[in-house]
Amino acid sequence: METGIISKSLAAVRREPSETCEMVNQLLFGETFDIVENYKDWYRVIGHFDGYHGWLDSRLTEKISDISLLEKRSITSRIFNANEINSESVMLHLCPGSILYNLEGSIFSNAFKKYSYTDNPFISLPNNTSEAVTALAKSFLNSPYLWGGRSPFGIDCSGLVQVVYRITGIDLPRDASQQALTGSTVEFIDHIKPGDLAFFDNEEGAITHVGIIGANNTIIHSSGFVRIDKFDHQGIFNTLANKYSHKLRVIKRVF
Repeated sequence: METGIISKSLAAVRREPSETCEMVNQLLFGETFDIVENYKDWYRVIGHFDGYHGWLDSRLTEKISDISLLEKRSITSRIFNANEINSESVMLHLCPGSILYNLEGSIFSNAFKKYSYTDNPFISLPNNTSEAVTALAKSFLNSPYLWGGRSPFGIDCSGLVQVVYRITGIDLPRDASQQALTGSTVEFIDHIKPGDLAFFDNEEGAITHVGIIGANNTIIHSSGFVRIDKFDHQGIFNTLANKYSHKLRVIKRVF
């Protein structure tokens, strides 16, 4: 089975091999995958990070023959620009959660190419995981909601949780229903901490939404856009609509 890597800023993972088909996920610069099928300009892939599968436009990728090229991994935590060395016309606008390999100073690699960044791709985070998670989540505020999105230019509720936690060194599954199976349950709302994950269900009892609990009875979540709303034992109180928008199912702690 062949292996590939995302060589552009990000790449849509689609349900079928067509640009008009539903996007179910995104892979960010430096993320790797196995190629399980080829169809015209498309690869059907399985992501190495979370096992998510779908179709990628092969033109946004490079094949890797030697996985040892991808060592000394660094995960970025802010939007930044990078230039391909020896090709001044190639500039990439990269997102938080992108992966830089073999970083030395401002020089890093991605498979066979080397790049240098012009802006610092890392923000200083608190050592406390709870504080780091909420600080990172707030850096996505006002990002538009996008089904399948994992970047500040469009992100869904579980994508926000997955990217934020990955930057802090904690790997979580892609979907809210999968994330709800991780960690330990916080039995009483009086025991919650900032950074805990709150999950919400629909009328059929299926987990459909997730958010990151903040300070002072608030929650950071992607619903329309990444926003801060009030949160209590009933669920999320949408301050713009002046009503409850999501019904609480369970609270989990994963750190």
